[in-house]
Amino acid sequence: MFVIVLKYRAPLETIDALKDAHYANPDGVFAKGMARWAGPLEPRTGGVIIAEGERAAIEAAVASDPFVSSGAATADILGFRLAWTAEPAAVPRTDAESPAAAVPLAPDAPLRHGAHRDRTADHRLPSLDLPGPPGQG
Repeated sequence: MFVIVLKYRAPLETIDALKDAHYANPDGVFAKGMARWAGPLEPRTGGVIIAEGERAAIEAAVASDPFVSSGAATADILGFRLAWTAEPAAVPRTDAESPAAAVPLAPDAPLRHGAHRDRTADHRLPSLDLPGPPGQG
C-alpha cells in the first residue's frame, strides 16, 4: 500500500484546469484501479491518494498524472503497511464466506471532484485482522 502526497506548485486556477484530466488519465492511479481513497488537503495545498499495487506501476501512474507531468504538482510516494485502525467498519472488508462481498463505505460520506460511489470488489482492501492499540482488549 502507498500514500501518495501531491504538493501543488502552481496556482489553484491551474490545478482546477487540470483536475478532470487528473482523474480521467488512462494511465493514472484512478483509471488503473490502484487508488483506494483520495482527497484534497485542507487548506488546499495538495492532495493525498492511498493506493495499492506494485511500486513500479504506482510510480509510472503517478509520473503520468497531468498534475505531475505538467509540473503543477510534485508527488512523494511513501510505502505504507496498515497495522491498526480505530474503526474497523470504516475500512471495506471482504466477508470470509464470500470473497466478493464487502461492507460498503457510508453512502453519505462526502466525496469531491466527481469521485465515484461505485464500490466494486476491485476497490476494496482484503480482510484485515488487526489488533487494537496496546493496552486495550
